[in-house]
Amino acid sequence: MDNHGQIPNPMSLSGWQSTVMVRLLLETVLILILSLTIQVQYAFGIYADQAGINDWYQQYIGTPKCSFFHRPPNRGTTILIASESNVIASIKPFNGIIEWRQVLEGEIILAFKGHNGIIVVIAAISVSEHDGYIVRLWEIQTGFMLWEKKIKSVGFNQINSRNGGEVDVVFTADGMNVIVLVGGHVIVNFNNIDGRQIWRSDLAESPTLLHKLVEHNQNIYAIGLKKSSKFYSIEVVTHDVQTGVLKSTSLSSKIGHIKDMIVVGGGSNTGFIVWKEGQYVRVNRLGSDTIEQSSLESLYRNVIPSFAGVIGDLEFVNLNISSRTEFLIQAPTANGNSAAVFKIDLESGRLTALYDLGHRNSTSIYSGALDKSEQLIISRTRLLSKDLVKVEIVAPAHRLALGSHEISYSMAVSGSIKKSLLDVTTKKNNETTSVAYRMLIVSDDGSIHFFKEDSIAWNREESLTHATEVEFLDLPEKKLWTQEVDELDEQSEESETISPFARYVRRLMNHIEQLKDFPDYLITYVQRFATGNYSVDPSPMTKAKTSLYRDTFGFRKLLIFMTRTKLVALDTSNKGQIVWSRYFGGTISEFQKIFVVRSSTVKYPPVIVAIGVQKNLDKGNITRLFRLNALTGEDFITDHEIVTHTEDNISFSIPTIAHRIFKLPVEEPDERTHIIALLDEDLKASSLKAFQKFSASFYFTLSDGIGGKSLNGYKVAIDKISQPFSISRLWKLNFPEGNTIVAIGHKPNHEKVASLGRVLGNRSVLYKYLNPHIVAVATLSPSTSLDFYLIDTIKGSILYHAVHDNVSPSHPVQIIQVENTIMYHFWSEDQEKQEKGYKVVVCDLYESEKPDERFDNLNFTSFANERPHVNAQAFMFPYGVRTIGVTTTKNGIPIREFLFALDTYQVFGLSKRFLDPRRPQRALTNEDKEEMLIPYEPTIPDNKKFILSYNLPIYGIRQIATSPALLESTSLVLAYGLDLWFTREAPSKTFDVLSEDFSKGTLLATILGLVVGILITKPPP
Repeated sequence: MDNHGQIPNPMSLSGWQSTVMVRLLLETVLILILSLTIQVQYAFGIYADQAGINDWYQQYIGTPKCSFFHRPPNRGTTILIASESNVIASIKPFNGIIEWRQVLEGEIILAFKGHNGIIVVIAAISVSEHDGYIVRLWEIQTGFMLWEKKIKSVGFNQINSRNGGEVDVVFTADGMNVIVLVGGHVIVNFNNIDGRQIWRSDLAESPTLLHKLVEHNQNIYAIGLKKSSKFYSIEVVTHDVQTGVLKSTSLSSKIGHIKDMIVVGGGSNTGFIVWKEGQYVRVNRLGSDTIEQSSLESLYRNVIPSFAGVIGDLEFVNLNISSRTEFLIQAPTANGNSAAVFKIDLESGRLTALYDLGHRNSTSIYSGALDKSEQLIISRTRLLSKDLVKVEIVAPAHRLALGSHEISYSMAVSGSIKKSLLDVTTKKNNETTSVAYRMLIVSDDGSIHFFKEDSIAWNREESLTHATEVEFLDLPEKKLWTQEVDELDEQSEESETISPFARYVRRLMNHIEQLKDFPDYLITYVQRFATGNYSVDPSPMTKAKTSLYRDTFGFRKLLIFMTRTKLVALDTSNKGQIVWSRYFGGTISEFQKIFVVRSSTVKYPPVIVAIGVQKNLDKGNITRLFRLNALTGEDFITDHEIVTHTEDNISFSIPTIAHRIFKLPVEEPDERTHIIALLDEDLKASSLKAFQKFSASFYFTLSDGIGGKSLNGYKVAIDKISQPFSISRLWKLNFPEGNTIVAIGHKPNHEKVASLGRVLGNRSVLYKYLNPHIVAVATLSPSTSLDFYLIDTIKGSILYHAVHDNVSPSHPVQIIQVENTIMYHFWSEDQEKQEKGYKVVVCDLYESEKPDERFDNLNFTSFANERPHVNAQAFMFPYGVRTIGVTTTKNGIPIREFLFALDTYQVFGLSKRFLDPRRPQRALTNEDKEEMLIPYEPTIPDNKKFILSYNLPIYGIRQIATSPALLESTSLVLAYGLDLWFTREAPSKTFDVLSEDFSKGTLLATILGLVVGILITKPPP
């Protein structure tokens, strides 16, 4: 009873309390959601620092040609490398990261040597009139170039030799001078400080070809070979370091090849020449005529026991240890090889054996290094099996084996070991001191591995610098992936015997295990909602780390690269992480082509076919086709092939080299894979029987490629059921005399046409000329005129021809085709128009010059006589171009954007609006504005905002590949060459997804506020 003596209504009290509780609960939830939203926006609201969010970039240096460890006094050890890609770089040994690199494009590195914080690089240039050698001095710590000098008038008899046999470099003992040998005839002495030439010795008239330089006691000894009737004789040319005064000495010698000779010592020690002559090993001390010799027979019987079973010639192995006279000799045996370490005694000049490394059953790779006490340490590296490598470390002077290490290494991934580079350090453990080793390994595929004790510390997939082609692979949907890899991980035998209750319990336990990932899932989901980054998978991470299924918007794909002898698959959503790689060097010499023949949307799993050639002089050439599961890289075997599967039926082969390879728009009915047609050198086609249905409409062209003088059109003639099918030539187009092909147009792999016409400002339509059989060809005449042709490949007719005068042959011509647009880029030196620079010419093809007019035939055929109307316009372009790509989207709705790989190592994106031949050369009318035209300007603007790669230097771009995402607005872009760069580009902006600056938190707060307001203000029941 209350103060007024009334009894309260219990129902009204309960309603009031519940209303208050609901309000408090909603306010609490609202505050929590707003707080979480604010925190998420604060943590991920990045606007200025967009670099690296939607793109990734990988730097490479190439396969090492020369390398050495450098240990400066006040810094950590670095690895200095000169690569086959003509890059010099410094790499951190503990993680393999590049400290600095210098790319020498257009040059060939021939010599690379370091001394006291500096390195000298000798490179050859063989570009038209710029032939010569360049000597550069670099600072090791920073990679800065201190000076460079060019050497001319060498003769260039073997300037293109990549082994550097006629090039060498040495430093004087005081470190003040560097002496270089170039061309096998010219010796130049440079001052280290400023590169000033002190003297030069030109021996171009001499019949002796010099190979090696040795410095000792203020003398420079140049060792070369002089050709006689059947043999070579050794010649030594001596120069004074200060004056360059020379004298020549001829040694009494007869050797068959440069490999039969080795030069050791020099610097602080006397230099020696060691060579094999007949049944003797002979030694000469540089500066004297004295020759010591040792009998090979006594060497085999008495000195080196493991040489008793030698069946071949001895091979000298230079350990490249400066000023040391130790070297190694290895020899083949019936079931392996044997090796021993030798030394030239400094006093007597005689050959002495230090250590017998013994016999091994497999080929070994050797390397040498000095420890802190100047003791020589040698490593012997060999393969024990396809998955195991053994490294033996010995100290030959003490005849002591310091250690043996077995390391996991896959030949199926990297091939055999090609080179090794040893570094040794002392390791203290309590009161004992032992030798620790680390080693740089170069594999047959071109990749780099770093061994440390019993494991591989890191790898660098430098084989990607040799990539010649790439395919984008669409990943399967998650439900397709889980059909193959279910959450229970049941084997097929287990699935047949397990009870339903046991399967239910296992599934329940698996779900309970996944509950621990729920907080991470919730946070990731909210972050994805707040930032709009739908490439982040909110699924539990227990198995997502190893899963391969596509994301919401199709940004995640596999990039399958084809190198010379290897296939490598990278994940686009994980910064280019390697998913799988496989080496084929044992079965092919080089790959020719790669295709995705079955996508995951057609049938699981997706399948790729890689075609390579195996060159064999004895058995003839063989072209091999490998079918692989694109998600794992393993051999793809159909169900009916499992029973008969052997190593011999993994690949399909034909006994010749494929001259041309086609992926046909025809599927094999059982496995739903696209059919591949191979055209051999005899112009015979090989394919499956299903090809016969398609052959009637199969036309193609053949040319000699760049440098060719004609174009030929062919058709498959089905005159018999058995293969190979015969080919008949339909036409031949000979270009004018002296003209050679300099560029052939190419289309993107995925081309979709969204509209058959172009809508003008007055609502009329210009219908596009969409001829799938058109090819663009550019030829260059001796008078430097560029002829541009549009050719119909079915009947060989020229649909369009344009001529450009005064085109420089020293600059490449690039052509690209997409839809009804053809664009080409070249260097023009038009004196009449006073135009000198790069030009792009854009040609748009339409069915008629007049709007709303079409060809009479609704179904296009090349046999009709209709010709396109070509609307062309030229623009001055601000940069030189290496290659051109174009964006591709799922349905082709957004405007095209052309992607130029610039000479400045950047990617330049230019909308088709700027490259529109219809840009008016007058004031814009209302119809022009309705059509969204831009007034014509003769020069394409050099707008830095158009550079998609911002400040990243992407060296050596050979190709720009694109692929559509599931979002219609977005195209995936990959530029590859020496480096890799991947990004997402939206030419018409992201019109099908909310922008990143859209305030989703505000929207969510508004909706919740309205809900709360409705609940508060609604009338009571």
